[in-house]
Amino acid sequence: MAFDLNKNDGSKKEPSKFDLSKREVENPAPKSRAWLVGLFGILIVGGGIWYYASNKTLNTVAKEPIQNVSSDSAGVATAITLAKEKVDSTDTTAAPIKALGTEEKSNKKDSPDDVSPKLETATLKALNHRVPVTFVQGSSSFANTNKTLIKRIVAYLIKNPAASIHIDGYASSDGPLAVNQQISQARADAFKNHLTALNIEASRISTTGKGIENPIASNNTNAGRKKNRRVEITLL
Repeated sequence: MAFDLNKNDGSKKEPSKFDLSKREVENPAPKSRAWLVGLFGILIVGGGIWYYASNKTLNTVAKEPIQNVSSDSAGVATAITLAKEKVDSTDTTAAPIKALGTEEKSNKKDSPDDVSPKLETATLKALNHRVPVTFVQGSSSFANTNKTLIKRIVAYLIKNPAASIHIDGYASSDGPLAVNQQISQARADAFKNHLTALNIEASRISTTGKGIENPIASNNTNAGRKKNRRVEITLL
C-alpha cells in the first residue's frame, strides 16, 4: 500500500519521491564463482599446452642420438678407433716402466755391495769344512779334486776382498805319526799354492797340519784311509 501525497488534479502523475511501497530488490548474481571457474579453465588449458609441448621436446631429444648413431657410422668407428689407440698407448707406456723397475730391483738385490749378512752366513756354512782335494798316499800330490767346490771358493774370495781362508791338512793312520804330521802340513801348503795360482793372494791364506786328527772315515779300510788324506777349508 502506497501513499500519494501529491494532489491529483488530472495532470500526469509523477512518481513520488517517497515511495513507501514494497518492491522486490533483485540481488545481482555472485560473480566470484564465475571468476574462479574461468581461472580454473585457463589453468587446465595452459597445463595441457605445456604438457604437450614438453612431451614433444623430450621425444625429439630422445630420438636425435639414435638418428645420429645410425646415420653417422663413420664417426662412431672413428671414436672407437681413438679409444682403442689411447688404451694401447697407455698399456705400451706402462709395461716398460714396470719392467724397468723390476730389473733395477733385481740388479740391486744381486749387487755385491748389498749382500745381506744372512746370505753370507749361508754361503759360509755351505763352503766351510768341505774337502776340495784328496791326496796320494804318503804324498802332497792331488789324487782327486772337486773342481766345482774350488771354483766356488775362489769366487767367494774374489767377491769378498776382505775375506780370508784357512786350510787344514790331514793324513791317514798309515806310517809314523811324525811323518803323517809333516805330510798333513805339506798337503795344506800344496792347496795354498793351488789357490795362489788362481789369483788369490797368499797373505789371505793360512795353513795348519793336523796329522791324523779328526778322521772322516775309518782308517781300518783302504777306502776310509783314502778319504782321510785330505784338506778342509774354513772361510773367515
